[in-house]
Amino acid sequence: MFELVTNALALIFVLGVLVFVHEFGHFAMAKAFGIGVEVFSLGFGRRLFGVRRGGTDYRVSALPLGGYVKMLGENPDEVLTGSDEEYLSKPKWQRLCVLVAGPAMNIVLAFALTVAVFQIGVRVQADADAPVTVGLVEAGSPAASAGLRPGDRIVSVDGEPMPDWERFRLRVMISAGEPLELGVVRDGRELTLTVVPATVGQQRTGRIGVASPLPPLVGQVLPDGPAERAGLRPGDRIVAVDGRAVSHYNTLFEAIEAAGGPVTLSIERSGERLELSFAPERDPQGRLLVGFGPDPAAIVKLRRYPLGEAVVRAADELWRQASLLGEIVGRLFTGRMSVRTLSGPIEIARFSGGAARTGDPAVLLSFMAFISLQLGLLNLLLPIPVLDGGQIALILFEWAIRRDLSMQVKERIMQIGLILVVSLMVLVLSLDISKAIPDSWWRALPF
Repeated sequence: MFELVTNALALIFVLGVLVFVHEFGHFAMAKAFGIGVEVFSLGFGRRLFGVRRGGTDYRVSALPLGGYVKMLGENPDEVLTGSDEEYLSKPKWQRLCVLVAGPAMNIVLAFALTVAVFQIGVRVQADADAPVTVGLVEAGSPAASAGLRPGDRIVSVDGEPMPDWERFRLRVMISAGEPLELGVVRDGRELTLTVVPATVGQQRTGRIGVASPLPPLVGQVLPDGPAERAGLRPGDRIVAVDGRAVSHYNTLFEAIEAAGGPVTLSIERSGERLELSFAPERDPQGRLLVGFGPDPAAIVKLRRYPLGEAVVRAADELWRQASLLGEIVGRLFTGRMSVRTLSGPIEIARFSGGAARTGDPAVLLSFMAFISLQLGLLNLLLPIPVLDGGQIALILFEWAIRRDLSMQVKERIMQIGLILVVSLMVLVLSLDISKAIPDSWWRALPF
């Protein structure tokens, strides 16, 4: 219940801020051109409360997911008087500016939030900026089938340079089931290997089964746990389990799990080789308890920059995200990426709640920046009638043909746009619901 409540509250907060900023962009630009604004609403439906000032009803409405600005003379089916305050009485360039202002404000907000995140400090994987040197290849994985080995350095994917693990993971994630040509450096020689990422999880994302180097070093030891009782100390390097050599932290746990009981750990401590008897335990759910973990600094690190550098890095990050969004949209339209990667309000609520429950403001602000950028770019660039991008495309088309389309044609276009938007909403809601249903339930169905 707590999780549901926090998810709902976080969703209302996140969408409330993003929609307010978006609609304020339309509102401010309309006011600047002398367009009358009848309603500025946070939410849809019945008016709950608000204030009327300067001819505008500033209100909060019953349904909190969204909002709108109602301008005077905005809709073709209204009775227009020709007043200079009416939206449709204004020159096309002014109407274009009003439409662009909403998505532009979301992009500005995304930039501002990203700058703030880089100043507060955001936690990322410790290897995010490291070269893509393979430390582990999982047995039976796509990477193993492709011939990748520990020590290989991946320098490109399909000819695109891969300078770090962060970019490489994103590239693999969006390429489920699609052959990727890897440029690999092995022992000073350049190789080309082809790997097909497996499709995993309800999001249908790609995975090849590789990890960066992570030596089996003990970073922390829990009091009164199996590790402390065995005599393990922070800084110990575990080199073998029951005589089986281990070179990566992940394989260490695999070896302990496979033994199924007490094991002998061979460790290196201050240049000495020691043998320790180690008896792991299990919790009531049957999960392995070892009582030690890696050094947190080997797993995550804090990205924090002064203002000047934060501004530069934020611009670079937003450009990278925008490029990635364009590639994802292209893959969705060409069928190279599953529509199950789309997220609707239920998924956004879950992610928002998860970000809020971390207690780290940078996590929530980073998520808001990500959603705000997507909202701005998709609203601006997708030529779907009803959305800002469709309205912009319509004005540009009329500009190009040097005449206005008839009201009947515009109404038909809007109707088509409404059908498209409603269909998309039904699709993403259906996907959200299907992701909430465990895979075991689907497998139990008789069809």
